[in-house]
Order: sequence, then structure tokens, then C-alpha cells
Amino acid sequence: MTLNKNHDLKKLFHEAHIPTVDLTEKVMKKLYAEQNSKPKFMIKYKVSLLVAVAMLMTASTAFAMIQYQSIKNKQGEVVFETGPLNEAPRLTEDERQRWIKTRILGDAILKDGSAAFFYIVPHNPNMEIDLRNKPFLFTDVSALREKVTDKSVTIRDSLGENYTFKSAKVFFEPVALLNPQTPEEKAAIAEKLKKQAEQSKKDYAMLPLELSDRFFHLNTTYQKQKNEINVTINYSRGVPTAHYDEQMNIKQEKIQVNGVDMLYSVSNEGFKDLTWIVEIPGSKLNYLYNIVTSADDITKEDMKKIAESYMN
Repeated sequence: MTLNKNHDLKKLFHEAHIPTVDLTEKVMKKLYAEQNSKPKFMIKYKVSLLVAVAMLMTASTAFAMIQYQSIKNKQGEVVFETGPLNEAPRLTEDERQRWIKTRILGDAILKDGSAAFFYIVPHNPNMEIDLRNKPFLFTDVSALREKVTDKSVTIRDSLGENYTFKSAKVFFEPVALLNPQTPEEKAAIAEKLKKQAEQSKKDYAMLPLELSDRFFHLNTTYQKQKNEINVTINYSRGVPTAHYDEQMNIKQEKIQVNGVDMLYSVSNEGFKDLTWIVEIPGSKLNYLYNIVTSADDITKEDMKKIAESYMN
């Protein structure tokens, strides 16, 4: 979700650059988002998916204990939860340095709607390959609908009272991640890229990847004058967990819309956030939906109505 300068999380993957999405084979399992190396909000996914897209909020000067919540499906199983920041997995210093390097390289080298494995020579004692994705960008909602092949996913022309489609970013999953390589195959790729870097006398090498038609992160922005509503849909497996700094002044409330558990959050800065899970029938996969806005004219009831418009 694209928020103001102080509230934007670059979707790593995801940013989030999420941003451009920053992932590594290891980081995809222990993903975290940070800004200026001082994260206030993190979101983790269990498998090699992106996407860490979430709201970064400035901690209040007054201490406020967050009541951590979880939401369940109709079978009573937890499908999304929140927790303290100190329980979130962390990158090692080597991983962080490679994350920074691949972000710079990805921004400079990759075209919109592409992905590649990068081998970074420094800070890489275990010869790991890092993945960088760059999203497709859309300003035409019809073109966006045509690109997203999963027609169970709703893409709206407008939201609420006169919020019209402004833009979208879509990250598609590389084919290589649909059928993950064995450790031996990963090692072979790393060795090949290491030799390529040595031959070119550079501190990195890259391997372009073919993209599948399955998106793992879709962010749409709707605008009315200076106000915006951001809707993010992440394709995930397992139970996503959002980690918050315990000093954040934020209130969370579990609500229901059409019988579906949702988590509604409000910060002192005026940001409103509504999150829920849509399970994909016949699989252990799901879509994580998230609506965020700071618009004064959007109430909790408005957020619930927007959520209803995405429920088939």
C-alpha cells in the first residue's frame, strides 16, 4: 500500500517495496520490512511468497499496549494474526547488505514486470542467490483486469463515494518458484553466477527469470482529490503474521462482515486499516486483503462496505 512518506513500507518483496519487491531464498522465509534500519511494522509470510506489504506507523510518544488479535475462518482455524515486533524474524547483517545491493541493482537494471536471481559476491559466505522482482505498472483498469488471469479476484473501477481508479502495481511469481529448485539445483545456479561475476570482474551476476501468470501481490490506488484508498491483495500460504512495535498507538478491533472475520485497526495518525483472508477452495492457499486510508471522509462503516464489494 502506498502511503505518505512516513507511513510507506517499501514492498519487499513485499515494497512492499513491496517498492520493488525484495526477496531472497532465505529472506522469503524470514522476511522483514524496514525503513532507515528502524522498522516499526513487519509482516511475515510462511513460504516463498512476497509479500510484505503493510503500513508503517510512527510510534506515539505515549506508551500504548497493543491488544494483539487473530482472525479465523469459518472452521475456527486461525488464518491471520498480529504479534509483537520482537518476535519477528530478522535478517543477518550479510542478508541485509545483499538486500540493499539487490535493491539498487534491481532498480537500475530490471525492467517493469520482470524478475531475476542475483548472486552478490560480497556478504555471501554461503553462496546464496537472491531474488528481485519489479512490478507491472498500470494506469488503465481495463488493462489491469486483462493481465490478472484469476477472475475470482475483483478489480473495481471505483470505491466509496467517487474514489476512482488511479494506478496499480502487480508482482507476478517467477516460474522457478512454482516448482522450487532442490538444494543441489540452487547450488548449481549460485556456482554458475559466481563464475559469471568473476569473468565479468563485477561484484554481482544475474539470471533473468520467466514469470508465471500468477500474481502474488496486487496493489491498487483509488483517488478523490488529495485523498486515497489503497487496496492490497497478497497471494499467500500458511498464516500471515503482522508484527507491531509495542509502543505504536494503535487500536485493533475484530469485526465481521457477511460472516467473515476481519481485523479493523486505527492509529492516532488517522490511518484506518481493514484486513481479512479469502481462502482458495481445494487448497491451502489464500488471498490476504488489506484496505488502508487516512481519508477523513471514510468511516469504519465505509470500510466495511468497500470490503463487501470485494466479496463474491
